[in-house]
Amino acid sequence: MNKNNHENKLDVQKNLDTLLDILKSIEHLEHTIHVLNFDMETICPKEGMDDMVRDITIYQGKIFEAMKSEEYLSAVKALYPERESLTPYQSRLVTLLFRDIQKNENITPEFNNEIQVLFNSAYAEWIEAKEKGDYALFKDKLEQIQITEKKIVSLRDDKKQTAYDSLLDDYEPGITTADLDPFFDEIEKGIVPLIKAIRSSSYQPRHDFLTRKVPLAKQEAFSRFLLEFNGFDFKRGCLTTTEHPFTDQFSYHDVRVTTHYYEDNFVSNMYSVIHEGGHALFGQNIPEEVFTSHLGESCLSMAKHESVSRFYETVIGRSRAYIHAIYPTFHKIFEEELGDISEEELYEGVNYIDLNNTIRTEADELTYPLHIIIRYRLEKMMMDGTVDFTTLNKTWDSLYEKMLGVKGKNDSQGILQDVHWTSGFGYFPTYTLGSALNCIYKEVVDHALGSLDQAVSEGRMDLVLESLRRDVFAKAPLLDTKEWIKEISGKELSSKHYIEYLQKKFKEIYHLKDEDIKERN
Repeated sequence: MNKNNHENKLDVQKNLDTLLDILKSIEHLEHTIHVLNFDMETICPKEGMDDMVRDITIYQGKIFEAMKSEEYLSAVKALYPERESLTPYQSRLVTLLFRDIQKNENITPEFNNEIQVLFNSAYAEWIEAKEKGDYALFKDKLEQIQITEKKIVSLRDDKKQTAYDSLLDDYEPGITTADLDPFFDEIEKGIVPLIKAIRSSSYQPRHDFLTRKVPLAKQEAFSRFLLEFNGFDFKRGCLTTTEHPFTDQFSYHDVRVTTHYYEDNFVSNMYSVIHEGGHALFGQNIPEEVFTSHLGESCLSMAKHESVSRFYETVIGRSRAYIHAIYPTFHKIFEEELGDISEEELYEGVNYIDLNNTIRTEADELTYPLHIIIRYRLEKMMMDGTVDFTTLNKTWDSLYEKMLGVKGKNDSQGILQDVHWTSGFGYFPTYTLGSALNCIYKEVVDHALGSLDQAVSEGRMDLVLESLRRDVFAKAPLLDTKEWIKEISGKELSSKHYIEYLQKKFKEIYHLKDEDIKERN
């Protein structure tokens, strides 16, 4: 080894040591923020929200300062050209940190504080507006968020073709409106005729039992059963309640799931738990190097995460095989309230297409992507500056009537139903991207197990998780989404498999033939 190579190796190691020391300190602060955020969204009293926002903002400011330090910036910038000499996890870490620097280097501490105060206070104002069903109480804050998002993007050195493309890239690197416009157009074209056929179908699954009152204590017991059945490790996680269900990963050994119980809608909690539990299973079963290398969940894009959560919620959770496996426990726990419901009725019931539903989180598997398309198109319009924020709730209602033929009773069931816009735009498309991804890698898992349905039907969820861990999760931290799905499946990202999956499943449930759909196309 010559002298220059030796010195270069020493410099690389020195910069790496410096970076990892800083990241360790940042992780301690991030852990504190996770605790405070979790508290704010679960048990914090309304009057304590302002204090919580203040403390979270202070810690976020400290992280921002650390990531603006000369030591940190110099280390990342020096390591980036040398990333090929690092381990795969170190290389991925440096790549992602360098991307963040490109996005955030021109944001001042003052502006960062302004951003954090805005987003944190937006949550509290959204809660109040939703409780009162009054969009006017949140309108100004939403417009402030749009203005701030545009300013954030304008300060970036690495700008995408549009401001919205830049925001999409934050959640799903490499995905743009050029990908999503045809992707969503194809989904709309593929399923709207099917929905129209279902609306006119003479066969409707039994679903009267879906609104029967079920004690919350029994729902909680069933929730714990579902998480354990699917493979969730309660020694490394917990379950509690919140207004809008979410999952939060504090560390490799601490993944927390939340749900919301409704006495007259047991299915809502059932599938919230399966969905959020899917997020948690991903977090509990990704390679531990993700955390020991200080990558954290930043390496897992939202579409990857949603692909897993919706794989458990829909592809597995709403399958005939899964209902067969959990039915004995379902019948035992809910015998008093739902003992007259057969296994087949439960299967068809949880797959019932409620054509009057306006709530995304309560949407059936078939209409769900239309809820996402509406949000995607509204986000584009907001970032293009082609909406009037004063009447945006009316625009929302108009799109719902046009695409789904329904309208919410009030703003709480309309534009205020989701928490996501309290922290900006670009997240929603990842839900449907995730569904498309899992319909692609379903074939991988199916091949590995011989039959996914058979394994699920027999309750062998350990085999399912083992296959996912090996064939799907292992490479997810190291690749961007398009590269990842190609690597694990040999296929390009598309909506094709997703549309075919939906058409096959719901034609069978609703006893439809191809000509029934074509006639109404």
